[in-house]
Amino acid sequence: MLGNRSRTLPLGPLLAAFRAARDHSRAANVPAPVTVQFLDTATTDALSAVLHELADAALPVSFHGGLIASRSRFLRHALNHLFRGSDPLPDRLARCVTPGATYFVAGAGPGLWAALAARVEPDRVPRWCPAIERGLLKLGLLRDIPADARTRFDAVCRGCEVVREHAPDLTAAEIDEFLERVSRTNGREIPSAPAANGFAWAATADDVARAVRDVRSRVPLQARIRTTPDERAASVARFRAAAEGGEFEAAFAAFRDAFPDPRWEAALPALDDAYSSALTEADRARLWCDVAAVLRERFRVHPLELADVVRAVADAARPEPECEGFGGFCTDSFHFLTELTETNATEWMTDNRERYQFVLREPLVELCESVAERYIRPVLNREYAWDLECDARPGRAVTSICKNDFGRAGPYQPVQWITFYRRSRANKRSDAQLFVRVAADGVRYGFHLGRTAREAGKQFRRNIQEHAEIIFRALQTGDVFRECRFWAGDDLAADVPVKSAADLRAWAVHKTIAVGKCLAPDAPLLRRDELAGDVLLTFDRLLPAFACAAEADPRPILARRAGDPASPAPYDPASFHDETYLSEVWLDRVLGLLRLKKQLVLQGVPGTGKTHVARCLARLLTHDRPECVRLVQFHPAYSYEEFVEGIRARGVEVNGRSEVTFPVEDGVLCQFAAQAASRPSEPHVLIVDELNRGNLPRIFGELLYLLEYRDQAVTLPYSKRPFQLPDNLFLLATMNPLDRSAVALDQALRRRFSFVDMPANAAVLASWLGAHAPSDAADVTFGPSVVRLFEELNRRLARDLGAEKQVGHSLFMVPELNEEKLSAVWDHHVRPLLLDYLGGREERLRDYAPERLLGDRPEKRPKLKPVTDPGA
Repeated sequence: MLGNRSRTLPLGPLLAAFRAARDHSRAANVPAPVTVQFLDTATTDALSAVLHELADAALPVSFHGGLIASRSRFLRHALNHLFRGSDPLPDRLARCVTPGATYFVAGAGPGLWAALAARVEPDRVPRWCPAIERGLLKLGLLRDIPADARTRFDAVCRGCEVVREHAPDLTAAEIDEFLERVSRTNGREIPSAPAANGFAWAATADDVARAVRDVRSRVPLQARIRTTPDERAASVARFRAAAEGGEFEAAFAAFRDAFPDPRWEAALPALDDAYSSALTEADRARLWCDVAAVLRERFRVHPLELADVVRAVADAARPEPECEGFGGFCTDSFHFLTELTETNATEWMTDNRERYQFVLREPLVELCESVAERYIRPVLNREYAWDLECDARPGRAVTSICKNDFGRAGPYQPVQWITFYRRSRANKRSDAQLFVRVAADGVRYGFHLGRTAREAGKQFRRNIQEHAEIIFRALQTGDVFRECRFWAGDDLAADVPVKSAADLRAWAVHKTIAVGKCLAPDAPLLRRDELAGDVLLTFDRLLPAFACAAEADPRPILARRAGDPASPAPYDPASFHDETYLSEVWLDRVLGLLRLKKQLVLQGVPGTGKTHVARCLARLLTHDRPECVRLVQFHPAYSYEEFVEGIRARGVEVNGRSEVTFPVEDGVLCQFAAQAASRPSEPHVLIVDELNRGNLPRIFGELLYLLEYRDQAVTLPYSKRPFQLPDNLFLLATMNPLDRSAVALDQALRRRFSFVDMPANAAVLASWLGAHAPSDAADVTFGPSVVRLFEELNRRLARDLGAEKQVGHSLFMVPELNEEKLSAVWDHHVRPLLLDYLGGREERLRDYAPERLLGDRPEKRPKLKPVTDPGA
């Protein structure tokens, strides 16, 4: 069972980490104070100016300055009640924040009132905001978020009092900063610095600017203006006129007519904390017009973009899912081991027991369980039948912190191990191990063979001496010599260079040896669940080494990893270029996109070679292993049950009778993902041809989530089992955006893929024709004239129909192309496509006849021979 990351975080260890990282020199930017004396003496203008200053400091984007200024007189009464009232502060604050309450002012939201409330008792009152609430929730000091403002603020005050009791040395401002950092803790590492605008109730200016860029990257502004229906444009014009004239309710109604989808209005509180569905219609209308004005003036948002920008802000504000599985180590994990090495006393451990559990013991257990569940049990134990110990208990797969040497050199182990070894051996020291070692100097993981593993060591060294060459190739195929280091010695202190099979033999003679990776304590990978993936990937790369210790004859395993030395040369970037004629720059860009996201779509008009290029990319990624590539073609009838999993009707014979059963069976993706998960060091590629011809939300279902969060798992609806996409599984898809029988990709799906355009490319055609000129070609200008015909055709199409309607170069990439074959290509491939582009109007085809396209250069015009009908 994997660790549950939704559990309560311990207060003590996080406070210790915060104290170690806090910066006492950081000065807060405090706006002008609001005090009782100031309220008694300030003029209305002075009060308005101070409220403006406070709003600018407390609110990341201030939308309602004019509205607040117009209510300054009433706000003075509200502030006097907040500062001088005899009721408990939560009651007083609720009367100011709750819509319809005695001192409520539309436009003054909880962000402004919370900043004012913190000045009533600066040394005691917390800075109430969503980040503080999330921090208290993670610490278990807040059970949920109450609905009403009074109970909500009171719960925050009580939770902060508990923190103050545990940390009386911290000021109220430092407790606020601590809780804000805890709110961003995902795993065990508390952030080392406060977030900019960490106490904000709504989106920041940077958030809004990013949302605007995101909206325009999806739909360029000019395209939006050009394609907006007249009815919507008229409604937006009415909205602008009414808002500028102060007719806010009429403006609100006009905007709703233009954008009837209510989701933009539901998303508004993420942008403006003063906006609430509990407000009156008049107040909501006024606030929306204020927000729209600021978005237009400050962020240059076009009125047609307003609804999409608001929704984009709300989408970006959704918190990332909590880490599942391995929650990571933290900086204090290595501080703890350093202090343990220096102190190593029972009294010290007693004082740090909770810290030990949180920063060291729990991550070790979680890492052991994650690697065992994802790789050791399903691959090494089931497929290879090695029966490795996976129990994450002291004395089994995880070492105990307590020494078993009668107190020599201290009672505790300052180096902790996870070791996967065969249960059939007497103990872990008598066998080869796949290991993770955690010490004050960092983390190492890989393959280990100690001096006490005599039988396994003897077998390992014999296999190395006899099969060093094939073992070297098997390790080389897994990039071991580039990714890993070789060590020798009981403390793994000596690095051994291994660059050949002879070096491998020399390394193997040492009494204690290891090979693997080493990460320093500050390595970001140690803080994330991806560490578990890298550990199991390293284990899989080193599987040939473990096989040499576990198998008397490891050659079948080695042969599959090493490949046949007599096989053809590997498929490399040069081979990719030879088959696609695409440049190294293009290939580097696409491989970079696949590293960024593991899903990529090749999109373009028919005939640009999308599927061919996808197949070549798959060969390159998988090192030309056909069993690691799968192709599926989507179509309107393709279903989730075929792609992921579903119920199948199967006939079985029971007691001599035929009966029908309905088992749950894996679809293409689940089957292929299981294969990829069992070979984590081997890239696997699933090619989806004609992606947009399928009903994508129905086909993908909950997998849309997994495409973005590869480290998460979802429960499949039929089998009720958890499913996760392995890191070594890539998705390559092709699509024709102009296919009228296909469906448009929604934004949720587009966000999860990288898109690469495959345009009609004259350079590719020219290169191909140059390399495949017919052997009997008498006219050396025939190839260039075909390229010019291709260029003129697409230039004319772009001029008349738009750049998106082109003819692909692969239509002309015909072996032994001559005038007769070119005529056949034109009549049976190009002409039908042109007719489709032209809406079936035959008369317009004359404008695209080759003689017209190349009319100015008749001497260079390829002669198209008529194609005779063999049945005539």
